[in-house]
Amino acid sequence: MAIKGFGKADIDDIKSFELKNDLNLPDDYIDFLLKYNGGEVELTDNNSFFIKGINDNVNIDVLYGVNTENLELSVELWLNDYKIDMPPYTLIVGSCYQYGFIVMLCYGEDAGIYYWDDSYEYACSNDDNNVFFMVDTFSDIVDKILRV
Repeated sequence: MAIKGFGKADIDDIKSFELKNDLNLPDDYIDFLLKYNGGEVELTDNNSFFIKGINDNVNIDVLYGVNTENLELSVELWLNDYKIDMPPYTLIVGSCYQYGFIVMLCYGEDAGIYYWDDSYEYACSNDDNNVFFMVDTFSDIVDKILRV
């Protein structure tokens, strides 16, 4: 069960979300939404990601979708709640068992997937630095989770 998806997203819902939020989602994230529309992630070694900046592993718990039945599993809810705290073109795409969020910077020279220690769980986190690089693309996350 590596990812227990929330269903399939509709391309029109994805395009509407992009337009409403002035975002161009990466193709690999769109593909994931069309196939799974987010989902619960089974706790295994495959969903454990070592974060160099905190010198620890985090495990992805949930990946968010668009227009989900449960609003708390929607990227739009999290974007609206935290938009003021995030750089432009950034989207919260998931959460971790250990606290914190998985965020995606959709484009630009720093585009990629990051762990955001929003609640300062790690001693190295502070107001100036609580976001840590994870992987280059959303596909890197999905591929690792689905690895058998």
